[in-house]
Amino acid sequence: MKAFTIGGALAIAGIAPEASLAAPPPANRLARESSPYLQQHAHNPVDWYPWGEEALGRARTLDRPIFLSIGYSACHWCHVMERESFEDAETARLLNERFVPIKVDREERPDLDAVYMTAVQAMTGSGGWPLSVFLTPELEPFFGGTYFPPERRWGMSSFREVLTAVADAWRDRRAEVRADAASLTGQLASLGHGAPAGALDAERASRAALDALAASFDPTWGGFGGAPKFPSPSRLFFLLGRAPGDEGARRMLARTLDAMAAGGMRDWLGGGFHRYSVDARWLVPHFEKMLYDNALLARLYGEAGVRLANPKWVAVARETADYLLREMRGPEGGFYSSTDADSEGREGAFFTWTPAQLRAALPPAQASLLIELCGLDAKGNFEGGASVLRPQRPLLEAAARAGVAPGEAGAQLAQARAALLEARGRRVAPAVDDKRLAGWNGMAMWSLAFLGAALPEPRYLAAARSAATFLLAHRGADGRLLRSWRNGVGSGVETLEDVAWTAAGLAQLYQADGDAAWLRAARDLVDRRLPHYQAADGVVFDTPDDGPALPARPRAGFDNATPAAAAVLGGALLELAALSGDDSLRERVGRAVAAEAAVAAQHPEACTWLVEAALAAGRPPESVVVVGDPAWPATRELLAAAWRDRPAGCVIAPSPAATVPAATIRDVPLFTGRERAEAPHALAYFCRGGTCLLPTGDPAQLAASLRAAGR
Repeated sequence: MKAFTIGGALAIAGIAPEASLAAPPPANRLARESSPYLQQHAHNPVDWYPWGEEALGRARTLDRPIFLSIGYSACHWCHVMERESFEDAETARLLNERFVPIKVDREERPDLDAVYMTAVQAMTGSGGWPLSVFLTPELEPFFGGTYFPPERRWGMSSFREVLTAVADAWRDRRAEVRADAASLTGQLASLGHGAPAGALDAERASRAALDALAASFDPTWGGFGGAPKFPSPSRLFFLLGRAPGDEGARRMLARTLDAMAAGGMRDWLGGGFHRYSVDARWLVPHFEKMLYDNALLARLYGEAGVRLANPKWVAVARETADYLLREMRGPEGGFYSSTDADSEGREGAFFTWTPAQLRAALPPAQASLLIELCGLDAKGNFEGGASVLRPQRPLLEAAARAGVAPGEAGAQLAQARAALLEARGRRVAPAVDDKRLAGWNGMAMWSLAFLGAALPEPRYLAAARSAATFLLAHRGADGRLLRSWRNGVGSGVETLEDVAWTAAGLAQLYQADGDAAWLRAARDLVDRRLPHYQAADGVVFDTPDDGPALPARPRAGFDNATPAAAAVLGGALLELAALSGDDSLRERVGRAVAAEAAVAAQHPEACTWLVEAALAAGRPPESVVVVGDPAWPATRELLAAAWRDRPAGCVIAPSPAATVPAATIRDVPLFTGRERAEAPHALAYFCRGGTCLLPTGDPAQLAASLRAAGR
């Protein structure tokens, strides 16, 4: 795509920075915002505006370009650019005098982030955060990048050089800049359109995706590709779906799950996973923790552990879910967005340890055991001699080296970990971005509802219910979800991610506890909001047609850090169709898959969630109806078999608890003619399409039928 290029203008010399201001500047407009990320910039000398008509109107009135900076609270390099540039007086002067500077929290406005990230990727070939984009007053992008250093570094021009060159070009070559901006914007807008490619050969795409993943798989350390290495839960869920019958898929999945759990990306003391590993060995993480990573990985480990009978993975799932409930949940039941990578101005300071710190925090024998177990030395595996704690040798070998009796090693290790967690709690903790995002809370609900039913664990199911209640309480009169909430203040704009994950979470919650109120809420949400996202040609956009006007309307079939929202919605619609018998929902999924068929066929390994939706849409719906009071042991045994052995895409309809007065089995068509079971003998009905097996009260027989259907 063509875009404005600064070219030779960036050859000008940098400007010497002024001395730092003696006192913090007064608060700017961002102090009035609810986003913790925006508030972090409230005392910058930059005259920041939040995105809104005040800023956009000022750009039009002054005929100035907009400098748009997009980031998020847990972004390490966002903090670096703030310290280096946005707190610098001379840089602030350039921004204030020659631009209208706007700061956006990408988690509040993923729609803006998607549009302008696509523009920067088109201009530069790469993207990331902080995202730095220059726009015309009409919001058309003409130049951009990510992090810019305060002086020339790594072959990059300094940020002040960039600002000066862009401002000069706007003053001296305005027509050229506007023409290129209009051309780029037109090409961006065209990405959201195009005729559907037709039916996707889902079986062929599935095989191609598996082959592509095998080609990029790291057989030594697990995962895909080299450093930096991300957890890629979408790909791992795809492998899990094939693991029972495909040894190659099972091997890739197991190696990755084991390596991530053993690596430094998993917080060995406090639970939960950091964002990604900076190396290929999963040793040193980038230390922020995101709600979406931990929600997806908690379910991934739990589902893999249940389906493949691996108690170690179940333990990781529990530890991760416990972390979410302990540290990431607000008093009203909503979940926080993230925790920062930095504390006390240093990345990883909260999470890393030196041998001296271990010896100061622990009795001598326990300190020696930890040092030997984790292979720590004065050099460390991180910065400044500090290390990420990660066991490097077997416990009994470490105990022998430390002089700890073999019979005492386990107890000593448990005591040491508890003591270190307590000691870590006295450190300066990373900042928490405590806004609650609808889509990410839907994801947490989806994960915890599954874990609550499949493990089973009542605490997780209760947490899923609380999250659902929170989300449903924060809707508009038209059914629109509130994107972001913090301290009683709503912000942001509803996106497809919010609708898709809330619908998926509600459908999962119904399958977990049988309360038909969740099913009704999911259907109401889909009926009221889906028409605003899916066009007549089947395309599902990431933003609604009744939302704010943007230079382009984004759509994405690719999975990224999270699965593509359109594919998540497709899976939720298929579940709702199977539970309700409404085939119009399946038809919507078919049209959505057809609209993305070309992308999925060309890059199936990047669209695994969509490929799964296409496979499910091409099969007859499958269901397991379990009739019987959930308090009966016989009912629990049938449900355990169903959760463990059900084929991919098979829904579960359980009888509700007697304590749920609003729910009756008559609200769900699958229960027609199956309303009763004689205590204490529960019954399970397995159906595929229009064919049902005879009901059974034998968990082993049900499991055998489900496994046979999944082959």
